[in-house]
Amino acid sequence: MRRPAGVVLFVVLTACGAPTPAPAPTPAPVTTTAATRDAVTQCADRLLYWLDRIRRSPDASGLDYQEMGLTGAEFEALTGLEALTGPADTQAREACARIEAQPKSSGTGWPG
Repeated sequence: MRRPAGVVLFVVLTACGAPTPAPAPTPAPVTTTAATRDAVTQCADRLLYWLDRIRRSPDASGLDYQEMGLTGAEFEALTGLEALTGPADTQAREACARIEAQPKSSGTGWPG
């Protein structure tokens, strides 16, 4: 009984033990030099982003707070900012400072 050449070659190579590749080097830990932004700044950035969107495109005002990625408190602050004319940077930071000063819920779920 004659065996196909491919089967014989496979048996010979596996029996001889083909060299295994060297393990990949471990990647170095990623370090970032960018400073972490504080919660008040992140909140103010979100509010100012959505305020700008609403002022430029009134159809954005039909979104709810979840679609905007805001908390209920942030959405209330945004609603207050909408009544202002002109830049609202200071008012947004003040609103976010008040929001961040509020006690945080310890559990998950509504109304957290």
